[in-house]
Amino acid sequence: MAKSKNDTGVSDTVLLFSKMARVVTYIIYSFTVIASVFLSLGFVLLLFGANPEVPFTEFVYKVAAEFLQPFRGIFPPKQISETGYFSASALFAIVIYFLVAMSLHALIVYITSKIVEHETALEAQIEKVERKIQ
Repeated sequence: MAKSKNDTGVSDTVLLFSKMARVVTYIIYSFTVIASVFLSLGFVLLLFGANPEVPFTEFVYKVAAEFLQPFRGIFPPKQISETGYFSASALFAIVIYFLVAMSLHALIVYITSKIVEHETALEAQIEKVERKIQ
């Protein structure tokens, strides 16, 4: 029994794996962009010495602190003015989040291509056996 194929001749299984890989990749990059936006906002607000008692600044600092947690303490913040600080940890976190996202994307592409390659070879073998039977 052969697997169903769509109009382009690609099996539904291959399409399913491709769509799942795309969804996972979108989720990874969405997380990375959200983390980078909050880390960047927190970096700029800290750099310019924004008032941490203002609700917006407080919210940004709290969210950025969650994304910064694995990197806290790697580089100490440097005071650059009376109220402003330079946080190298935030910049380092942004770079690492993007590197991890790109690495995961490459891994997903590699695994998906291997699955598609295997599916294609399997379908070719099935068609060959079906032709022999007929």
